[in-house]
Amino acid sequence: MLSFLQNNLPFFGYPYKGSHIPCNLCQSERTVVICSTDRRWKNLVTVACADCGLMRTDPMPTDPELAQYYASSYRFDYQLAGSKPPKFHLVRSARDANMRAKALQPFLVAGARVLDFGCGTGEFLKLAKDKGCNVTGIEPGEDYAKFARETYGLNVINSPWQQVNLPAGGMDVISCNQVLEHLRDPMAAIAAINRWLKMDGVFYASVPDMRPSKKPSFERFHFAHVYGFIPETFDAALRLNGFEPITADAAQTTTAVYRKVSETALAGVQIRDPNRARYLQDNFVDGSVAAYIFGGGYLKSAQRRFSKWYRDTFKV
Repeated sequence: MLSFLQNNLPFFGYPYKGSHIPCNLCQSERTVVICSTDRRWKNLVTVACADCGLMRTDPMPTDPELAQYYASSYRFDYQLAGSKPPKFHLVRSARDANMRAKALQPFLVAGARVLDFGCGTGEFLKLAKDKGCNVTGIEPGEDYAKFARETYGLNVINSPWQQVNLPAGGMDVISCNQVLEHLRDPMAAIAAINRWLKMDGVFYASVPDMRPSKKPSFERFHFAHVYGFIPETFDAALRLNGFEPITADAAQTTTAVYRKVSETALAGVQIRDPNRARYLQDNFVDGSVAAYIFGGGYLKSAQRRFSKWYRDTFKV
């Protein structure tokens, strides 16, 4: 209970110590501060690498600290969920699964070996299974892994990805949707995905697009997302690990389909660019929470979230 309260009470820091680590993309240790508060109105510092622009929480939670958060607070904090997935989660997951299946339509053929890295409750794998694919999921959350197994009859590995032992080159298609931003070492996870994928296999990759928007800066950051990608840093991370995009506009988005290639696909990619950090620092203005609350911004945001929750809970 104490851990839950510490993770959710506004205006206080999270109950973790973490450590200062170099950039996961370019290994630089130079940073600029982007934001010092998150969407729970709690103290949480986000920095950008001064050399490549990849954003991260600083200090970075350790793996045990992240595991504790996901075990005790994540599902409620992120989805207001207990041990069973709420209806709105299943509706949104099914909607997203259809979008992924459409993007991967040429590759989800009978007999294709498909892995979903962070499969959640399994809606995407259910669609792939219905197309005749041989499917496997990785899901560290015990409750959601159990749901996927019992509801859809899926093969789900309930384990952290670092402990998963899959054969090299054993997969034709791998999907990793809204997962990499949660991991302490996303580059290592992308490298593992490359190892599990066959040559010329395809990789559907998606993370939140963290380019500045009209939202207050603190509304964009929270403890569950320890990394923040923009299209340039996301594309560079994938190319550094041996992937090249087959989606035409991959360099302008953080959701794209990539193909595994025999050589590192770095042609034309600039890993380091200090202009990215300056752009982020100039456009992520760390605004006032008080002004957001008393100026009506919070009420408008809450109304939008409630409308979406109501739609996905009662109108579908």
